[in-house]
Amino acid sequence: MASQSRTYSKKKLLGQIYTPPHIVQKILTDTGFYHIGLEGKYILDPACGDGRFLVPIVKYIIDNSPIEALKERLSKVVGWDIDPEALKLCKKNLNSLTTHLPFKVKWSLKKTDALQQNKARKRFDLIVGNPPYIRIQHLPEAQRKHIQQTYSFCRTGSTDAYVAFFQLASKLLNNNGLCGFVTPNSYITSETGLPLLTFFTQN
Repeated sequence: MASQSRTYSKKKLLGQIYTPPHIVQKILTDTGFYHIGLEGKYILDPACGDGRFLVPIVKYIIDNSPIEALKERLSKVVGWDIDPEALKLCKKNLNSLTTHLPFKVKWSLKKTDALQQNKARKRFDLIVGNPPYIRIQHLPEAQRKHIQQTYSFCRTGSTDAYVAFFQLASKLLNNNGLCGFVTPNSYITSETGLPLLTFFTQN
């Protein structure tokens, strides 16, 4: 998966950067999560890792929902990740929050490459997370070509996977949906980030 001239750890190859709690809280606050209302809301972290965003989301839902609504609300919290070990840890962390509940939660966690989910039909009210930061030329050829062919923001230059995650979110959000990602700010000044910056400016 790496370039021919350098080697990378598994975390580097997967773009795994785990998020400090105060950054998670800032994203959840800035996106209005604590004020959007929980009834019928679908929430996604498309690169959930061990649950840095999902854990506080689930804890808030548990603390602010009547017991009769809780099972349905928790079923609408969705996490995707490409790393099965991270998903196992995420499930364990979420289960630790629900041991006192009178039912077992079947978590909506899925092992998948989120950037393959561009044709998913489900729409979300909130998409949050810390998507991988990794230059697409460091990815396997098939994965790189899929990103370039599927995501117009990534067709030219030495672009980064997080840019594709922004475009993915724009497709998966409902009309009034909100997205909050932790990312580098390189798209503000780089030529390869111009399509993303233009999209933000116009929309």
